[in-house]
Amino acid sequence: MSLFDAVTAGDRAALAAQLDAGADPNPFDSQGRTPLMVAAREGREDLVRLLLEAGAEPTLPDKLGETAFITAAAYGHVTVCALLASKATDDEKDLARTLLANQGLKELPSRPSEIAPDDFRRKLASAGAYVAGKLGDSDTTKRLERVLRSEKGSDKGRK
Repeated sequence: MSLFDAVTAGDRAALAAQLDAGADPNPFDSQGRTPLMVAAREGREDLVRLLLEAGAEPTLPDKLGETAFITAAAYGHVTVCALLASKATDDEKDLARTLLANQGLKELPSRPSEIAPDDFRRKLASAGAYVAGKLGDSDTTKRLERVLRSEKGSDKGRK
């Protein structure tokens, strides 16, 4: 059983045994994700803690350039976001606020004066993704698509 299998199965004992045996806590799968990212996506606070204690690096990005913090926010896992927030950049925290707000969650503190109105923010993000795409950076467009998917999901009452 790999670290990824243990995390996906939610098997804390198997994960702990592998980490205690000296397994690298930062391997990558074919999508460039780490076990920490998978645990964050699943909202497994216990596994996230275990991986962090074993030396998992929360700032590593996947192939889209997203960290475990952004993954947790995209899936609405506020408690996991809280565990990872200290290592997140300001840009990641802004994106996390947007992702969580689109799901009806308002747990990350923000100052209203620093946040642009939703329509303006969406247009600005869209323009930025367009320009980045023209310059050859498709990752920005993929991140914008994730935000838009999150907005559509919040309309359906998804969490």
